[in-house]
Amino acid sequence: MLAASLAAGTFAYISPAFAHRLARTETEVRVQADGKIEVTHIYHVHDVQRAFFEAGLIDSPDLTPLEARARLALHTRDHFKLRSADGDITLDIIDAEIIGHHAYLYQEGIASGPIDSVSATMLRDLISTQINSVNLIIDGETTTLDFSGTDGSKRIS
Repeated sequence: MLAASLAAGTFAYISPAFAHRLARTETEVRVQADGKIEVTHIYHVHDVQRAFFEAGLIDSPDLTPLEARARLALHTRDHFKLRSADGDITLDIIDAEIIGHHAYLYQEGIASGPIDSVSATMLRDLISTQINSVNLIIDGETTTLDFSGTDGSKRIS
């Protein structure tokens, strides 16, 4: 009985950092009439903490340190791309913050022309079941693209 109680207590202690796997990221891309692009990525904090810790990208399963949030920002920069006829659209990292159970990462850029395609491979190299949902809001119209498995870039129709 004591062993069962200890095991349950241990599971309860470690579960907050490793629980609640959603394996889903939501991204909103807003394109203004002047070409300004505002991007908000919303990660489930437990997924990122666990994946980054298991991959050795952070020292503990905790995204609150600045260095851990910086790693998330760089990971996002490398795994999220918008393209126009002129090539990749440069997106600057604006901020990364944690609110409740979510990590928010903000990017901005300027489009010289219409967005032709999107690539969203965030966390998919670390979590095999990861799904990235991207909502593009252009001229008041929303287009949703879901990325999973080995999906590459998707064209905007």
